[in-house]
Amino acid sequence: MQYPEPTTTIAILGADTVVGRALFALLESSGYETTPLDAHPTGVVDELLEGADLLLLAPRLDQGVREAFVGAMGKSTPQKAGMPVIALSTATEEDLPEKEGVIMVPWPSETKILVERIEAALHYVPAASTAPTTQSRTG
Repeated sequence: MQYPEPTTTIAILGADTVVGRALFALLESSGYETTPLDAHPTGVVDELLEGADLLLLAPRLDQGVREAFVGAMGKSTPQKAGMPVIALSTATEEDLPEKEGVIMVPWPSETKILVERIEAALHYVPAASTAPTTQSRTG
């Protein structure tokens, strides 16, 4: 019996924008499941991300919304704090979320490049999270 491959789900913050809708269609046609999130979501962040493997921040979202959303990740569900985050940024955007591990991808970009960055983010495991450090042990 052949089992279906697990599907990667990408949450898109800003899916209610024109670019967000385009990203939704682009990612679905590239084989990803998507979870659309409005540019001004309401609810508990970790619950909104339930079932998602990666968070994609649509370009040109309000800076405060980005910072608040990314900053709230993992507050109620600690596992969500380690979720990969990709922020699409235009040349005019500055001061994007300063969360460690947020991957910046220029927008617009080719589909191939976006998919490559998504796959790299999903397969990246920080060394610090996989092995205990000797610095934390003071004998």
